[in-house]
Amino acid sequence: MLAAVLIGGSASLLKGTSREDPEDALLALLQTVRREAVAQGTTLILKTVSDEEDPEVTHYTWGENKLERMPILSGVKVKIVGPAVNAAIILGGEMEELPLAQIKFYPDGTCDRFRLEISRNAGRRVLPIDPLTCAPLPAEKTK
Repeated sequence: MLAAVLIGGSASLLKGTSREDPEDALLALLQTVRREAVAQGTTLILKTVSDEEDPEVTHYTWGENKLERMPILSGVKVKIVGPAVNAAIILGGEMEELPLAQIKFYPDGTCDRFRLEISRNAGRRVLPIDPLTCAPLPAEKTK
């Protein structure tokens, strides 16, 4: 009986990150596209595609006919922004950066420089992405 509990509990650890949280889902997608670029030995372009029927829904496409729909979680928004603030607008007294339309992943396992902007309820943080590993670095201090 103890073995059944331990095996059942460890299965969730082996799954990795939760795909129900937009931040975790996008970070997992970045690593998936990176692995695909290395495995295929080609440059892959990850493109942001908005859903015209529901603007809250974001899709990402890469490779041949691959489409990933990001989960929606109340109060949480995640988007890919440039490596430095170069395109932003002020909405309701808050700075909002404009998202990048695409980023490239290369066959050597590297990617373009970019950041993730994560908004959770009233808080906002920005994670720079390491172009050598395509993994997040410590969050930048934002206002």
